Amino acid sequence: MEYQNTIVVYETVANLTHQMLLAAQQQDWDKLAELETVCAQHVNNLKNIQDPLPLPSDARERKVASIKSILANDREIRNLVSPWMVRLNTLISSYHTESNLTRAYL
Repeated sequence: MEYQNTIVVYETVANLTHQMLLAAQQQDWDKLAELETVCAQHVNNLKNIQDPLPLPSDARERKVASIKSILANDREIRNLVSPWMVRLNTLISSYHTESNLTRAYL
């Protein structure tokens, strides 16, 4: 029954990525970053779990469903965040150009 812990962590990560998606949809970037930190801690825990026995079929199905949910949420988060990141990079680049021009003429 040790695998139960693994399944719970996968389901927790799936839940966290769903919350991250909601934060991204609301453009709540602070909340998204906060949830991302918590999610990364759980993912790190998964890397350290070693279940020596194969999972029973019901547990395997729950694990697969969680992984599919995680991947779908991640894809949607990236779709929402990518345009925002492009705008942010444009603003930063513009600021640096303006700053360089100002220093050049001072």
